[in-house]
Amino acid sequence: MSSISFCIASAKNEKYYTLGVLKSLEENTEFKQHEVLIFIDSDNQNTYEALLEYRQNKPNIKIYRNTTNFPIGSQRNVSIMFAQATKDIVIYLQSDMVVCPNFDKYFVEALDNNSKRVVSAARIEPPIHPASPEKIVKDFGLTPEEFKYDDFISFTKELQAENRPLMDGHFAPFGCHKQTYFDYMGGFDTQFRCSREDSDFIIRLKATGLDTVQTWNACVYHYTCVSSRGTDWYKKNDDAEIKNQWQSKADQEELKRFIRKWGYFGHDYKPKYKTTLVLNINTAPDINVLAQIEPYFDKIVLSDKTVLQQLISFTEFNSYYYANKRWNYTQEHWEEIRPKFMGPNLKDKFVYSQDYQEKDNVVIRANYYSLIKNLSNPETQNFIQNLNLVLHNLLQSGNSYQGNYSISCFNLEVNNLTDTNKLHLDNTQYLFDTQEFIFS
Repeated sequence: MSSISFCIASAKNEKYYTLGVLKSLEENTEFKQHEVLIFIDSDNQNTYEALLEYRQNKPNIKIYRNTTNFPIGSQRNVSIMFAQATKDIVIYLQSDMVVCPNFDKYFVEALDNNSKRVVSAARIEPPIHPASPEKIVKDFGLTPEEFKYDDFISFTKELQAENRPLMDGHFAPFGCHKQTYFDYMGGFDTQFRCSREDSDFIIRLKATGLDTVQTWNACVYHYTCVSSRGTDWYKKNDDAEIKNQWQSKADQEELKRFIRKWGYFGHDYKPKYKTTLVLNINTAPDINVLAQIEPYFDKIVLSDKTVLQQLISFTEFNSYYYANKRWNYTQEHWEEIRPKFMGPNLKDKFVYSQDYQEKDNVVIRANYYSLIKNLSNPETQNFIQNLNLVLHNLLQSGNSYQGNYSISCFNLEVNNLTDTNKLHLDNTQYLFDTQEFIFS
């Protein structure tokens, strides 16, 4: 059995979940042979004190406690734990998970000593989660207090007896060789603070040539997204609805962030080309309409300076406000730590037309009246949302692509088509210094 560093993220309301995943590791793996790193990002239940008591006579458990009163977030703490791990194999587990018998054995078996492989463990989830081919929906309880542990153990042994083949896919929990994580991926893109970081990660996994597989024999029970949504998010009451509304708005902004980066939303790599929208504001504008189309272009040039300033303020506000509320960040704290998170300065993408003199790769011109008049047309919507595919097809046509084109209400000047998404595959941009985080 190869030694493993199990890396567990814990946060508010997760004391008993964390103790539960530790119990399952102790009972279902060669526990003493492995290392367990626990990152307590936030704590309202004296989780730290409970873990200190739990780890007596267990020197393989190491703990880091965030004492800043502001969560660091899983997008960073996964890399922190992996960096501080001392074993060659690292596995990320969320606290709201329970591992099956021989989890370590089957995980290492699936990894197969392959330095270019990333393995995900299959998830078994209660029916509040939607069904999908890569997981099993079966109810063993929604909380540690009501968890049917013995039934789960019996079920997973039956599942292992089936010996289902590996399948393609990636999701948490996942693991790989430590060096693979840093040499190929570098870490998560920390501009995604509430969601979509996993989708970004999947694109880069595939594009860098890593083999992503899921094993059914090493599986976990995953309760209720406590790590990402908090407790009781699934209940039909006002508190849950309020919580989900905050999360929904934060998710909407993460989707915009994703489209700004990749040009689309999905899990497969597609090329993206640098585009500039030059829009003449020739009738009464709607900031919401401009905000709706903004993510699909790398640069926005407007003829009205006042409207431009309003769009900048509106876009910047939305980009940080809901995520800060989700993590309970004050504005002052966000301004202090903003440099620790990736992502472009949104102000840089907005330009007043009288100041615009560059000859960009692809310049797209339109007037606001024609845009609004045609916005509901399928041709216009398809052009905006699939702009990079249109340009890619032009590049692949075999003809000289440079020139002027008209599509719907847009006039295009195509000067150069270079895939800018390749820049996102450089692992070094996702690395950061983890030396200040000491596990003991």
